[in-house]
Amino acid sequence: MTEFSWKDVANALSLANMILGLFSIFCSFCKKFHCASWMLLISFLLDMVIRKVTRHLNICCKSGAELNDFAVFTTCGLASALLLGVDGPLNGFLAVIYVLATSFRLCFYSAGTPFTYKGLPCPYASCVLASTSLLTKGNTFILSCMASLMVLFMMDQSYYPHDEILDSENWKKVVYLGGVIMLFLSPFSLTAFYCLMWSLSYIFFPDALWGKAVCLRLQQLRN
Repeated sequence: MTEFSWKDVANALSLANMILGLFSIFCSFCKKFHCASWMLLISFLLDMVIRKVTRHLNICCKSGAELNDFAVFTTCGLASALLLGVDGPLNGFLAVIYVLATSFRLCFYSAGTPFTYKGLPCPYASCVLASTSLLTKGNTFILSCMASLMVLFMMDQSYYPHDEILDSENWKKVVYLGGVIMLFLSPFSLTAFYCLMWSLSYIFFPDALWGKAVCLRLQQLRN
């Protein structure tokens, strides 16, 4: 396939990611938070494929980057925030704060160090909320606590390694493949628990578990 065709593939995947976010928003408005959370977990896995395609093909298209950023904002910002519900003023206020934190994370947080993110990547925060919603059956108090914690992590100045799961060690690829298989073949609660543990391991042990490949690349650059 030509470079133009691969750009179309990347844009189509970003558009699919955005559609998942829009369906999740629609489900939240219809009080079907189970379906809304399920859409976000699919989006979490799809986002890694999109990043794999763009990295592997070295696609640097302004329109494609803007489309992907908007798709991430739709799914990881708007759709994830609506899992909190907007029935009361406190939940509505927290949802607005979460959306603002996501937008700031996407627009203004850029790392100067290669192979690292500044602040927690939005897809992991979204995965935590979606998994928590499925496991707690939409318990608003627990979701509010988790959302507040994710806002702090996204606004934090700490650095997180580029996971690059599909371009990294084999065990990380197995983790991703396990998520895909469980998404379609396992019970909902087991899949949600798997994705939650996956995301929390990245949040709390970014260097010990997920940063080995990053450290090796930095050493190669210095040499």
